[in-house]
Amino acid sequence: KKKKALSYKNTYFKRFSKYTAASIFLIFILFSCNKGKNIPDVSHIEMDLEVIRFEKEMYGIDSNLIESKAKELVKAHPDFVEIYASPNVMRERAWQDSSEQAVLTHLMRGPQMKMLYDTCMVQFDDFSAHEQGLEEAFKYYHHYFPEQPIPKVYTCITEFGYQGFTYGPELLVIGTEHYMGSDFPAYTGIFPRYQSKNFTPKHLVSSSMELMAGELLGQHPPKNLLDVMIQNGKKLYILDLLLPHTPDSIKWQYTGDQAEWCKDNVFQIWEFFINEDLLYSENRREYMKYTSPTPTSPGMPSESPGRTANWIGYQIVKKYMKKNPQKTVQDLINEMDSQKILKGGKPDRGD
Repeated sequence: KKKKALSYKNTYFKRFSKYTAASIFLIFILFSCNKGKNIPDVSHIEMDLEVIRFEKEMYGIDSNLIESKAKELVKAHPDFVEIYASPNVMRERAWQDSSEQAVLTHLMRGPQMKMLYDTCMVQFDDFSAHEQGLEEAFKYYHHYFPEQPIPKVYTCITEFGYQGFTYGPELLVIGTEHYMGSDFPAYTGIFPRYQSKNFTPKHLVSSSMELMAGELLGQHPPKNLLDVMIQNGKKLYILDLLLPHTPDSIKWQYTGDQAEWCKDNVFQIWEFFINEDLLYSENRREYMKYTSPTPTSPGMPSESPGRTANWIGYQIVKKYMKKNPQKTVQDLINEMDSQKILKGGKPDRGD
């Protein structure tokens, strides 16, 4: 059986010639926002999304039934259990020689996991609102990507290991303990505040669909910052299509003030990457400061959020697609030339 790549949100952790004034002005125009959205009607699409509450099946039982329940879970959900009980997710070094059933049994007997489950059920015993949000998002997913399968969705507890992950396009997994609210006491000491501020119920659907967008894009080793910017910009562009009614601040994982700061300082952000010779930097350690979660973007004002390079990539991709209306989102995914997308996004004189 061919193994798929596990794509996850792990919650732990050429120089460029200077532009002339005229060229920089064109770049400024490049990032002018198109506020209008052409939102398709997906109300006719039937979506019977299958959501399995695996944590409920694991822990919502009598403690005397743990062994028999573990056996039942292996039989009922063999593909998921194989992943969940693997070294990539929940299996620890001490259990390397244990069966999947033994791993589940051990986890189900753990008092900390049971306590975490009980706490999560205060927030997520009723999952219907989130299921409805996922169903709506997958209607747009089906509209734009009709050939793609609709995944089976599992909710589970990973003891703060994973916010979620995909296993090919057929499986989407959500770690519910990561959406308990930004002030959830257990996050203190585990996650930095700039990260846990996004661990709220209203982020659950958006973060989950971001994983699906990443699955569509696949893995492509970048050469430089521009490649990462465009790849992450594509992801945010797809997320915008799948969640057209979701606030930008949720999709970008910014506060409202941070989202506004980016919109108000587009030119300054772009100029920073140009002046610092970062756009074609191949130093991953250097450019990851602007593509990974951080409190602010180093070298920018303290009001700046992290991941500003991703946000700029999103603006480039939006402009590229606006200037090339004949291209589909699949064409965008297939286009691997980041420089072409950058150049193709520039406006002409009639813009």
